Amino acid sequence: MRKALACVALLGLLAGCDPPPGDPAEDASSPAGADPNTFRAAIDPQRPYAGEWAAASSHCRDEDKIWTIEARRMAIVPDMRFCVFEKDIFVSDGDGKAPATWSTGAKCLAEGRESHDFLFFRVDDNLREMRVTINDKASVELVRCPIKS
Repeated sequence: MRKALACVALLGLLAGCDPPPGDPAEDASSPAGADPNTFRAAIDPQRPYAGEWAAASSHCRDEDKIWTIEARRMAIVPDMRFCVFEKDIFVSDGDGKAPATWSTGAKCLAEGRESHDFLFFRVDDNLREMRVTINDKASVELVRCPIKS
């Protein structure tokens, strides 16, 4: 009888416990656990490329692996590249088969040298994945990092 009461008391305590911090299934700011409408509302529809991105979702916890892209500038920490976009940003809407593409020229600084680059951001319809191309180099696949609260 005492074991049964102890088990019931333990289950009651466990039921009242919150999930461990950082549990993505319970984290409302995480795209995986977020209400899709809330997630989409937090993204500027004119600039869905803006946000924090990484090569894999597990890299989002490591600030040294994050790409921070804002409306008019970006910082690629892994490559130590910092860019300021030109005034004009061009949009090519996807036709349903291809994702929308934003493109712009940018003045960048990397490895102590300034360069003029051309950037392409191809954001998937789910707004959680993006492919970035700088000049004519190979594209980089990125995933959106959770919004920090």
